[in-house]
Amino acid sequence: MRLMHKMILMGLMILTAINISACKPSYEAPTAEPVMTTAPADAPYDIDFIQLNNDLIDSLSLKKDIFPFIKSVELDGDNDNKNIQVNVDIQPNVLGDAVEILMSEVTKKIADNAYIQDFRLKKSDNTQFGSVFDIYSYTYKVTSGDTVIFEDTIPAGGEIPFDPSMDGDAVKEALTQMQESETAANN
Repeated sequence: MRLMHKMILMGLMILTAINISACKPSYEAPTAEPVMTTAPADAPYDIDFIQLNNDLIDSLSLKKDIFPFIKSVELDGDNDNKNIQVNVDIQPNVLGDAVEILMSEVTKKIADNAYIQDFRLKKSDNTQFGSVFDIYSYTYKVTSGDTVIFEDTIPAGGEIPFDPSMDGDAVKEALTQMQESETAANN
């Protein structure tokens, strides 16, 4: 009886080992890069302004520590008339330099998120605001309640009056360097 019991256990162990070694996937997941398509050069630009608005709000919400004075942001546009319009409402008594840095950030985020929708466009960098503003005019308005702080319409291809090298990331980096310098000086 004992011998029989050992043989049954040995048989179960062999079957288990065979089953475990035989359990291999019969397919392989594709490892190729996704195919990115670009619209033909002569295709009309068709930006989804609802998505662009949501992307802009999401991008700025990640920088509440840098721009805590933002009350609301709203972006709209018109593909037929090739216009992008953004309205930003801020708290009172914000320094003009802070508002200009905010608008540089807003302008870069618009360009970068438009690029995600259409790869024919160029993203922004520290020297320029991307190519979407070469195709679309840009109307922006910054208010604090009923008071208009900045308001302008830049024609397509026109000069945007903000500094593309100054954005939320540049401010955060400068603040970090100042804090590190102060910490080093105090030690």
